[in-house]
Amino acid sequence: MKLTKTLFLAVMLTLVAACTSNECPQKCNGKGCCLGTTEKELSFESSDKNLELAFLWGRKMALSYAHDGGDPVGCWYEAALPRRNAFCMRDAAHQSIGAEILGLSKHNYNMMSKFAANISEAKDWCTYWEIDKDDNPCSADYENDNDFWYNLNANFDVMYACWRLYEWTGDKRYIEDAAFTNFYSLSAKEYVDSWQLNPEQMLTRTREVNRKAEAKRFGIARGVPSYVESYGGLYSSSDLVATIYGGYDAYSKILAVAGNSEKSAQMAARAEEYRKHLDEKWWSPEINAYHTFWTNKGEFADGEGLTHVIWFGAVKDAARIKGTVEKMLARKEWNIENISYFPLLWYRYNYNDEAYNILKDIVIAKRCDYPEVSYGMVEGIISGTMGIEPSASKKRITTLPKITGDNYLQISNLPVLGGTINVRHNNNQCSALLNNTPEKITWEAAFVGDYENIAVNGESTKAMKRTDAMGQTISYVEVELSKGEKACCSVK
Repeated sequence: MKLTKTLFLAVMLTLVAACTSNECPQKCNGKGCCLGTTEKELSFESSDKNLELAFLWGRKMALSYAHDGGDPVGCWYEAALPRRNAFCMRDAAHQSIGAEILGLSKHNYNMMSKFAANISEAKDWCTYWEIDKDDNPCSADYENDNDFWYNLNANFDVMYACWRLYEWTGDKRYIEDAAFTNFYSLSAKEYVDSWQLNPEQMLTRTREVNRKAEAKRFGIARGVPSYVESYGGLYSSSDLVATIYGGYDAYSKILAVAGNSEKSAQMAARAEEYRKHLDEKWWSPEINAYHTFWTNKGEFADGEGLTHVIWFGAVKDAARIKGTVEKMLARKEWNIENISYFPLLWYRYNYNDEAYNILKDIVIAKRCDYPEVSYGMVEGIISGTMGIEPSASKKRITTLPKITGDNYLQISNLPVLGGTINVRHNNNQCSALLNNTPEKITWEAAFVGDYENIAVNGESTKAMKRTDAMGQTISYVEVELSKGEKACCSVK
């Protein structure tokens, strides 16, 4: 019997206690804003049962892929094809924040440290693309140091992920440990030079770079210049350029936290070189989007590689973001790996209906058991719909709700910054936060729209303003919260 979404929803909701609004006597803008919880573990509830189902499904599915130290590799979660018993760089980088939300910090640190530690000159400054549960390079992708599969985006994707992990957790090992600092430094210089990835080389390099004559199994797949693996005659890609930008930008921020302002500025300038190269060479007014491939014919071509062009924040112009997103939305078929990025991306760029539609239907999507999907949906709800973004470097937590319909959402005991927080949104007009992290934080309570004032615990406060990546006005206030303190903010 085919399991319909309605039947699946009924089955799932019988497995959990019924959720209620939990309204407190103390109201916020006329709506309940309760942060109390008797739970000690992560819990999520919403009056929107589509989102509640998506989160419950995502958490259950994601945790089924987590392994808690019983294997030689240590704590890890599956981040590759299901049942391969391995984790690859791209999938792990993408799944890492969803994993943090679900309490898998030990797993993230262990997996990222494995990637960092295995960089070597013998592999032309690559590391292992995929590592298995036995702590070996996965045999599906690796024969020896001369013959292995490797997507050239990977080093920079891991750098970007490590910065995001530091911002989410405050774990300074991502900033200070020798294995990581060595990996960042080698990737930013030796790796780029070895694989001819400097900006001026991106349209002159070929697939013969670092190809070994003895590589009988993988051949030119020892250095795939894109995350799109199925396009023939590929020499370079805009998703590779964007990923390198993201890596350098992350490295600049890592160096700034580490106190190396001079090198931080150098890496920021380096990132800017790639951003300019992307805008000047890859943008096409004819298609109103970025080309995706540079081919062995010396010409541009287009395909599915736009996801990572915008994932790493390499595009700053709102009109170009809009053109790129709408070209992506016009494409009828996407593989599930790309779709797993979309909820967070669409919320980021204010395509809220498109994001919500993916979340509410994901439980019946084809190949939804791919590990990336569940982790991506969890992050899409918490950082997308609820707009929760911690920043260890600023000791700040930002919330920006983008809720569909007349609904509330609440996350309790969410792991961030070495502790937890509780966050509740009632519609998009009322937010509350309880700080259970070890230190005082600044809560940036933000709302979409141009508001003159925001009520903080019932007291009217003049709103500050900023614009998002698409030029939309965001109104916000900053509230200082020590450990154990909570506050409620609302707009009318």
